[in-house]
Amino acid sequence: MFNSTFQRLCAWSGIVLMLMFFGAFLYAHFLPPPGPYLTQDEVVAIYQRDANDIRIGFVLMMIGGMFMSPFAGVISFHIRRIDCHVSRLLAYTQLSAGTIGMLTTFIPAVMFMITAYRPERAPELTYLMNDMSWFLTVIIWPPFLMQNVAIAAAVFMDKRLNPIFPRWFGYFQLWVALGYVGATLLPFFKSGPFAWNGLFAFWLPAIVFGPWFVVTAVMVIKAINREEQEKLVIEHSTT
Repeated sequence: MFNSTFQRLCAWSGIVLMLMFFGAFLYAHFLPPPGPYLTQDEVVAIYQRDANDIRIGFVLMMIGGMFMSPFAGVISFHIRRIDCHVSRLLAYTQLSAGTIGMLTTFIPAVMFMITAYRPERAPELTYLMNDMSWFLTVIIWPPFLMQNVAIAAAVFMDKRLNPIFPRWFGYFQLWVALGYVGATLLPFFKSGPFAWNGLFAFWLPAIVFGPWFVVTAVMVIKAINREEQEKLVIEHSTT
């Protein structure tokens, strides 16, 4: 019972991360994001006006990032239960990708905090660091794509009559992975859908990023419940 409860807490940690991640941008007044087309003076004015809110918001995001560790851990725990010859490899792949994904919340959060730390610094430095912060936030999608692909592969390889995860969950992982790819063109645009505040670079990844945590957490909790029920059936049949 304690094991199942602890697993559920790990599954819920993904939703906590998601709420703290988007909460950070809301608190910092970065939703919608200030675009890369803003002038140096406009960017500096943002950091001078909202310095404390930016600091607080991204402290929140940094703390939220730690919840990726138990979330990725419990996903890998259930991938290991899948009866296929590469389930262990896929579990390790998912876990390592999730661990690197955790860094993609820590590093941008710290960069934003550094940028807001001295709003009186030379304007060109604030302008540069703002660019760096948004690049680190938006363009580092490959770890999440690898995580999605590892989960999808595990789902498709589960051939049991009662699989741990439903087959549609594998396709969901692949669709989410595709949602990140548009951010690749970010370095070439300062406005439009591929800029860091654009439809394909920011909003589409954000739209799939949030629901991914919710759907994946729900599927993991259902897997935990099923495993618990199976153990109870086995215990009753042996008594």
